[in-house]
Formats: sequence, C-alpha cells, structure tokens
Amino acid sequence: MTVKLKRLDNIDVVCTDVDALVAFYGGLLGLPLRLPYEPGLGWAGFKAGDVVIYFIQEDAAGPHPPPRFTGADNPPGIDSFAFEVDSLDEAIAELDPHVRWAGDIVASEWYRYRGLHDPEGNLLYLTEPLLDRQDPPVPAPGDDAG
Repeated sequence: MTVKLKRLDNIDVVCTDVDALVAFYGGLLGLPLRLPYEPGLGWAGFKAGDVVIYFIQEDAAGPHPPPRFTGADNPPGIDSFAFEVDSLDEAIAELDPHVRWAGDIVASEWYRYRGLHDPEGNLLYLTEPLLDRQDPPVPAPGDDAG
C-alpha cells in the first residue's frame, strides 16, 4: 500500500521575531495572509500559491543558526524554499535595496534563480522556471513506464 499524498499544505517556520517576518513577507514581498494577523499572538500565516507558510514565534528558540548560502557546505535539514516570479531580473531590481542577497544569479537548463535571506536569516529563492509547465509528469522510481 502506498499513501497517496495530495499536495503540500503548509510549512511551519520557527522564528524569534514574527513582526519582522510579517513586514518582510507581507509588506515587502506582498504575500497575502491566510488568516487575520493579530500582533502579540506569536504567529502569522501567508499564502504562497497553494501552500501556507506559518511563522511561529518561540521566545526560547535559542540562537538562530548561521544563514545558509547557495553552494555552501550547509548542515542537513531544510535548506530553503523558493518563490516563482515572472521575471527574475525585474524582481531583483525591485528588491535590491531592501534585501540581503545570498549569492549571484544561478542559471541552469531548468531555472534561473537567486537566493536571499529573510530578517531571521532563512534562505529563500526567487526562481524563474525555464521548463515548459506542460511537460508530462516524470514517473516515480519503481513505476512501470510502459
């Protein structure tokens, strides 16, 4: 039996300053709130397409690990999350005076992307997909291809 996962529903990110992340993700990046934000409750949720990113403030979370960087020797765990944009160059020009970049533009046959850090040092990417979104699905390992 194989569990049929439908979609990624949400991601929880522990933080130390939810207000700063509300200003960054909601104000600067323009993500809409999933539920009304109430300062002082210690959490906020933003819609990112079909996924909700919840930032949960933990005052006893301890020090934040050092920021991750593209191509660096990063520790195991969730490395980053990425947001698709229509034009990477336009997004970079708009955000350039307001963010800490985590490297230069990277280009592959599938994507152009650039990393940046949020106010807590979490690594995220702006991505411009180069793949045709109508490509047929890739079979999972072990699926009979024919």
